[in-house]
Amino acid sequence: MTELLRRRRFISRTVKGSAALTLGGTLLYLSGIGRPGPRPLENLEIDADGICDLPPGFRYTILSAQGETMSDGHSVPDFHDGMACFAGPAGELILVRNHEVPIYFPSDPASPAPDYAYDPAASGGTTTIWLNEQMEVTKHHLSLTGTIRNCSGGSTPWGTWISCEEAASQGWQMGERHGYCFEVDPRQPLRLAEPLRAMGRFNHEAIAVDPHSGVVYQTEDDTRGCFYRFVPDEPGHLERGGLLQALKLADDDARHTSENPPALGEALRCTWVSVDEPDPEENTVRAQAQAKGAAIFVRGEGIIADDDGIYFACTSGGASGVGQIFCFRPDPDGEGGELELVYEAQRGGLLEKPDNITRSPWGDLILCEDNGLRRQCLVGLTPRGQLYTIAAQGRSEWSGACFSPDGETLFANIHRGPGMTVAIQGPWESLRRTT
Repeated sequence: MTELLRRRRFISRTVKGSAALTLGGTLLYLSGIGRPGPRPLENLEIDADGICDLPPGFRYTILSAQGETMSDGHSVPDFHDGMACFAGPAGELILVRNHEVPIYFPSDPASPAPDYAYDPAASGGTTTIWLNEQMEVTKHHLSLTGTIRNCSGGSTPWGTWISCEEAASQGWQMGERHGYCFEVDPRQPLRLAEPLRAMGRFNHEAIAVDPHSGVVYQTEDDTRGCFYRFVPDEPGHLERGGLLQALKLADDDARHTSENPPALGEALRCTWVSVDEPDPEENTVRAQAQAKGAAIFVRGEGIIADDDGIYFACTSGGASGVGQIFCFRPDPDGEGGELELVYEAQRGGLLEKPDNITRSPWGDLILCEDNGLRRQCLVGLTPRGQLYTIAAQGRSEWSGACFSPDGETLFANIHRGPGMTVAIQGPWESLRRTT
């Protein structure tokens, strides 16, 4: 395989189940510019209930919505955000879902379970949903509490969920220190969680773990944010400490990845600089890194690890300010790597402001929009650079998209108005053929 093809491929995946989906063009160049013109959503059928517009033959089920009473007697919080799906011990499916409850400092709502709260004065956290084969909720409970603005996170190869606090400026005014990552075991009841301080205290968005090295890559939702990696002292045990670093480009002229964006498909050499104080009193992690030359990314958000590299979205990046998709590919020795801009969104195209990211079983990226337009979409991005719409709704942003292990069900969250989790099923092979 040539170096050019290696850099420009999405990895193909074998699809489980009855739908024999193939990528075919996996090694084709990923062209960057979205299809021009208005947002063509004609392939969707309008939902009479106003919840979720889908292509013909697809259906959705509402699994959980704000205000419902859970198995533990607590109410489902609002502001549904990042999420992951896990296999249960007896064939169940388990969803762990973030709640990005806003901060109303100094009167933020208190934790509903203060005895288990990291900070009893904070009401953010996660909930866990257990599903049977019929997609019926069999158990539903709080699984993390006392945190703030749990935006996104990521699953780990050892079967846990890392929930990230997007602390914002108010997070530095709370009584307890906020701006951390927390680890949640999907198979366990609510328990008191401790912050993973060595992973950094900043405006966390999401994480992705390289399954080969155990290195944890992290995004920062800030207009002058950095792209980080956490090298654990002991892979699989993040609580035991490690080294926080930020990505630095070899070409300092390309340091700001939106003001001086790289050319599509160009592989930029990069290395890492260490953050001297990952748990500072003030919000200075990115300033420490940038003082050493770390690159600037505009609102880093969704991130996913794949055999081909670490893909992540910059929601407001690019010349038009409506989104970039990057891929970082580490060197085998782990010292440096290459950064490639694989997609840049354009205003009026099918994709504007991508946020959370997941990988489909057939190898495409699935992107959650957060753009303030009349309809927000779940959008697929193929290795050919083509876009297609999976779902649309006009309530709020999409978040938390993730597939069941068998690839048959796509779970996603409607963030608020009210917040709800839906399960989407249908003939995925027919949708994929349209691209």
